[in-house]
Amino acid sequence: MFRVNATDIVVNYVKDALRAGKLHVGDRLPKEADMAKELGVGRSSLREGMKILAAYGVIESRQGEGTFVVDHCAQNFSEFLGFFPSQENRLPFLELRRVIEVGNILTIYDKVSEEDFAVLNKLVSVFDEKHSEKEYVEADKQFHAYLLELTKNPMLLQISKLLENMRTELLWKLFEHEEIIEDARVAHHRILQTLKSRDRAACVEAVLQHLDTTAKRVVLISQGNK
Repeated sequence: MFRVNATDIVVNYVKDALRAGKLHVGDRLPKEADMAKELGVGRSSLREGMKILAAYGVIESRQGEGTFVVDHCAQNFSEFLGFFPSQENRLPFLELRRVIEVGNILTIYDKVSEEDFAVLNKLVSVFDEKHSEKEYVEADKQFHAYLLELTKNPMLLQISKLLENMRTELLWKLFEHEEIIEDARVAHHRILQTLKSRDRAACVEAVLQHLDTTAKRVVLISQGNK
């Protein structure tokens, strides 16, 4: 008979609790002694399990506060694989975005509600006025993240989280240039309008144009022409 060791009991306890909705991001775990007693494991086994969960990016210890559930899995996995922000990774990142975002728009183009359009309109409107680079970066990230969320596909959302740091770094680099902010304004309005028309081909074309323009800007920046 297969026997689960004490460390696995700790890891499985937290994993199962997350799956069942008994634990959520932001929750504080019980004290070490209480948790060890509840699970019937020794303190050393509990600590080993906690180390594994921390490495996975599932928990985080905070000095003087306790141990909390977090959601750093995608970030840790991304860094482990070398998916970190760099000039060399920018174009491969945009190619991956092309695959994800074209597939995404094909999935949602006829499923966007009036409430969704209200949210998207508000995000796009940020580019119509003078704002800080930080506000442009956040509006851009939230616009594309919202489109991905409309799929309600948890695997796709996790893949998106893998790319979060690279997306943020690239946006900060791009939005140093006013003409690229204008590119984003035009592109986001175009994507939004094609979604409102529910024209499948036009939606795909709008996303491709946006990413093609961004790729050209990235090349120019890397060559020092911008």
